[in-house]
Amino acid sequence: MMKYLKLLVLSLIGVVLFFVPIDGKTVTITLITNLLKGLLGNGVRYISIISVTVLAAVVILAEVFHVSWAEKYLGNTGKAKLGFFLASCAVVWLVLLKIGPSVLQEEAIGPRVLNLASNVFMTIAVAGFAVIFLLQSGIVEFISVLVEPIMRPLFHLPGEAAVNVVSSFVSSASVGVYFTEQYYRNDTYTLKEAMDVAMNFSVISVGYMAVLVSLTGIESMYGVVIASAFICVLIMGMIMIRIPPFSHYPDIYADGRKQTESDIRVEKLGAGKRFEKALESGCSKAESFHLKNLGRSFLNAIRFAQTITGVMIACVTIVLILVNHTQLFQYLGMLFVPYLKLLGVPEAVKTAPSVVLEFVEVSLPSISAASYNLPQASMFFVVLLSILQVIFMTEAGNAMLSSSLPIRFIDLVIVFMARTVIAMPMAALVMHMIF
Repeated sequence: MMKYLKLLVLSLIGVVLFFVPIDGKTVTITLITNLLKGLLGNGVRYISIISVTVLAAVVILAEVFHVSWAEKYLGNTGKAKLGFFLASCAVVWLVLLKIGPSVLQEEAIGPRVLNLASNVFMTIAVAGFAVIFLLQSGIVEFISVLVEPIMRPLFHLPGEAAVNVVSSFVSSASVGVYFTEQYYRNDTYTLKEAMDVAMNFSVISVGYMAVLVSLTGIESMYGVVIASAFICVLIMGMIMIRIPPFSHYPDIYADGRKQTESDIRVEKLGAGKRFEKALESGCSKAESFHLKNLGRSFLNAIRFAQTITGVMIACVTIVLILVNHTQLFQYLGMLFVPYLKLLGVPEAVKTAPSVVLEFVEVSLPSISAASYNLPQASMFFVVLLSILQVIFMTEAGNAMLSSSLPIRFIDLVIVFMARTVIAMPMAALVMHMIF
């Protein structure tokens, strides 16, 4: 009886934290994160400064003085990533002290990068700590056994991916990447499965979708946007995992073991037997939950958040300079004008820059669309497309690059372009069905 009670209690805590909207649209973990940000006030921006400063110090101790604990902390981090850590540290101190290139002091660049990085750090740290109530409560194993007959044929993924996919919608893209990395490191996912989930289902949260509809003035369509996004993301996932580059990744686990037929074989069971197996699987996992694991979960989350912001600050600074001081994205957007016209998107020329801006930051397409005062149909198209594109460097992209998955920048560019080309007609179809 106690094992069932442990499964129930731990699972309820996880569900309430990550999936129950307390005020109608914001889940508990997000409210907790926002509360902590509110308590810190303007001091929240110092989180990213402290984080990358400590990280840069660790890099110096490891690379210059060969301090053993520092080397262990960095692990197998590549030289390029170490360079980003040092560059990010330089950026935050230049912005804080208001010295160096004047471009860094512009409100849309330096201060914005600090705020973005600190918000991302807080989100990952809080959610990453609490995620143990999902990963070790037994609910993932319980659900995975129930839905595996659907997940394997449709998405070529194990049942555990069902919770992983939903986690991004209710929390954030970076939390979705964190889930995926943990599943891969624990040999739940093969490399192929982890890459599939990370780059196809690390979607922005429904809370952030509210920001996008607010920016474009289509708040009345919030519910339609959420429903459309959820359905289209699933359809996109089924398409993307069957084409390159995803079809070329090997089905090898993190421990080097190759996936076998028995690993993916779905056992044929009746409803009662499957539920019984799901319950036993969940209870078995819940038994491994111990309070001492909370400390390890917190340290893992802090380290992951620190690594992400260490790469993010330098990358996003460069990209925001390009956005604000060059016509690069306007020129790139022009490549999509004929495609937009073919799809019947109103004001195709003015909509075009929004198509590529999502790669930088998910809110930029909506900001661009609003600045042109586009028709509602175009606004809806821009918002839905930016959600379906998934890859954006201010959070999801950098979370992927900073994870232990072998994802390269060029991989993100290729996947972004593929998702864009496939998602555009999908978003246009939904737009024409509504308007």
